[in-house]
Amino acid sequence: MERIKWILGVHWRFGGVAHAGWLPPGAAIPLPTPVRDVLLDIEIQYDGGGYLVCYTSQDGSVSGDTWHSSLAAAEQAALEDFGVQMSQWQTA
Repeated sequence: MERIKWILGVHWRFGGVAHAGWLPPGAAIPLPTPVRDVLLDIEIQYDGGGYLVCYTSQDGSVSGDTWHSSLAAAEQAALEDFGVQMSQWQTA
């Protein structure tokens, strides 16, 4: 895969999400998910048919990706999901 754009060390907070599912009457309400602050390295890669937004925490505890049909859609996803502005991307 070809790396198109990247940004290193994006501060991101995972967790803190309150329970939103069904509970039986009288059940205790679960605590929110634990909060974790991490630094993410984020890349946009081209796989020959579309673009992936790939992210990995610098401590290796979190990683994932999403696929998009265009570079513009991948950039928009990175903005919506991680707050990455167009001016922040690095290129070769």
